[in-house]
Amino acid sequence: MEPHAVKVPVTASVPIDCVFWAEDDGWSGACAELSLTVRGTTFEDAKKGMEAALQSFIIDLVQQRKRAA
Repeated sequence: MEPHAVKVPVTASVPIDCVFWAEDDGWSGACAELSLTVRGTTFEDAKKGMEAALQSFIIDLVQQRKRAA
């Protein structure tokens, strides 16, 4: 049997330190390393927003590298 390659998407979980704090009207979060900030009405909203912002950041970074190659 001949070897063959299979292209499949892989989702990687990468832990990144972020800080979150309560404010009068909700929660804020920041990832200083990547200059990302988010806001949410609850802690869970802010955390989910940060996860989405991080995913978007990484996708944009990969696309930029593909265009540069």
